[in-house]
Amino acid sequence: MFTIQYKQGFDKDCLTYTYKWEAVNKTSLKNKKMLDRTNGAEVLRFINEFFSSQNLSSLLSFKKAESLIYNHLPINIKDKKEITVWLLKNWDTEFYR
Repeated sequence: MFTIQYKQGFDKDCLTYTYKWEAVNKTSLKNKKMLDRTNGAEVLRFINEFFSSQNLSSLLSFKKAESLIYNHLPINIKDKKEITVWLLKNWDTEFYR
């Protein structure tokens, strides 16, 4: 199966869902402990950081991570560390299709 590999991370054109795009300070974005799932810059950065830590690189996996966050991540989970744990626990669950 052919998959697209991104060496430097994904950009906003790879996102499937619609987000708000507010100007954000890159330093403050990096230091934020909570994820605003409605902000495209935050979601994009989080997924790229998650991919870096998990050694993931395919566009298919990017779409899977975005779908899990957008459609299935419980609303009460906002802390980035908790989101990472949740993603790892639910990566192979059946609700992603």
